Amino acid sequence: MRLELSRSTELDRWLAEHHYLQSTPPGAQLRLWILDDAGERIGAMMWGRPTARSLDQVALLELTRMYLVDETEPNAESRALSLARKHIRKHLPSIKGLISYSSSGQGHEGTVYRADGWFPVGSTRRRREGWSSRAERAERDLSTKTRWVRSP
Repeated sequence: MRLELSRSTELDRWLAEHHYLQSTPPGAQLRLWILDDAGERIGAMMWGRPTARSLDQVALLELTRMYLVDETEPNAESRALSLARKHIRKHLPSIKGLISYSSSGQGHEGTVYRADGWFPVGSTRRRREGWSSRAERAERDLSTKTRWVRSP
């Protein structure tokens, strides 16, 4: 497995088609294709500034989307996270911490984060409503999410 840097919004469209939220957030700082050993695209991830405005917007990077096709080898997600951290350490040295969230509404327990050495630091509140002012976001996941953190 290896990663390939993308500077194209093609990755955004691919993620929106495959990810359960059917959307991608604006402002990606880093887009990475996940390739298998044969060079075939098996997934993608997007990293951006933290969505929580109270968090450091310069030294932190948030994994905003990650998706791998179902037919991947075991532990592929954790391996992809490890490769992404290595890329971030090398190419984005100003980043001092990483954040991600796992959704209880989707049954995500954070297994891939634990396997890569991330640790939980709390959870979000369950929201009663979404972005009612934006029709395309009305059906977003409003469930409680666990916040995971890790050094790059």
